[in-house]
Amino acid sequence: MQHAVLDKLFWLADSGAEVALLFVILRKGRWREFPAFTILTAFPLLSSMILLPMQLLHAERWYDYVYWAYSGLNVLIQFLVVAELARIVLRPTGTWVRDSRRQFIIGALAGSLAAFAFAYLVAPPTSGPLLGLELRGELFTSLVTCELLICILLASNKLGLAWKNHVMAISVGLTVWALLAIVTDSIHSYYGPRHFYWAAEYFKELAELGALGYWSVQLWHEEPARQPISPELLKYIVALHHRVHYDLGEAGH
Repeated sequence: MQHAVLDKLFWLADSGAEVALLFVILRKGRWREFPAFTILTAFPLLSSMILLPMQLLHAERWYDYVYWAYSGLNVLIQFLVVAELARIVLRPTGTWVRDSRRQFIIGALAGSLAAFAFAYLVAPPTSGPLLGLELRGELFTSLVTCELLICILLASNKLGLAWKNHVMAISVGLTVWALLAIVTDSIHSYYGPRHFYWAAEYFKELAELGALGYWSVQLWHEEPARQPISPELLKYIVALHHRVHYDLGEAGH
């Protein structure tokens, strides 16, 4: 009974935080730059509108179908958000920065293989194969999401690329949430649905609420204006421009 009450409270809190974040995204026009992240924010609200009536009507079979479909689509949308962040950071002008694609793909493939191996080797003590598959899938998703975000961070730092504040806010929130999800999913995978299950679930819910609140605050504020180019740097750019044209003219002769 106590768990049922807490579940409803967390559901209400999550829904309220998601509505607030979606309002910020739409009100400030952030959906134009982050369409995948907007879908990730709205998707749980849409699924709740479908799943809740099924639960009240005790349509268990259809509820299971929709739940598994939602879980699969949610994983896909998370990966699309990571790809969206990689595109913004590593393709600032519409084309990939030199070596960034190769570094990101290599890191992503290596991290995905490591996450798959770790999730596959885990043998959660569950009462059925579907629950075990769900626990492994959640652990794999959390690991891959965290590793891909770290790949973006490492690639951007190595290539000397600048992070926009909103991109950084979304990335930091996702990374912290994924790290905490790894902890809870590891507990679920090791102990199964009995020991520490509810404590880990509520810890994960609190982490998600924290991420939603953080994103709402960060995305509400405008990014600081870019600093104007200093006269020294402008002079250097003009001189470099003339030098390139001169070299091209000499090469043409």
